[in-house]
Amino acid sequence: MNVPVIIAAVCAVLAVMIVRKLRHGGSCCGEHESAAAKVRAADRDLSHYPYRYRAVIEGMVCGNCVRNAENAFNSAEGICAAVELGSKTADIRSKRRLNRREAAAMLDGTSYTLTEFEEVK
Repeated sequence: MNVPVIIAAVCAVLAVMIVRKLRHGGSCCGEHESAAAKVRAADRDLSHYPYRYRAVIEGMVCGNCVRNAENAFNSAEGICAAVELGSKTADIRSKRRLNRREAAAMLDGTSYTLTEFEEVK
């Protein structure tokens, strides 16, 4: 058998497996779940958001977790948020004042917990 053909076949199989993994999430978010569609804030002009908050979120372990948490915030009216996995933080912009309870409620229905919440001046 031809060695280059075997190597090419193995590489093709690995490439297919990697693409499927990227499209269908990892083990923490469901092995066969598709990644959630990104929810963008209705108004993406940050100058329209006079209030800014920093939140620490526990329970995120992958990129799909970040997208799910961002979607939870960005689905709320008057909110524009960006979540970062490395620091497990969310930069939340709001058109009105928020309190910790309201921000935590935005994560209801997810497996993530808001552990810290502070206004950024």
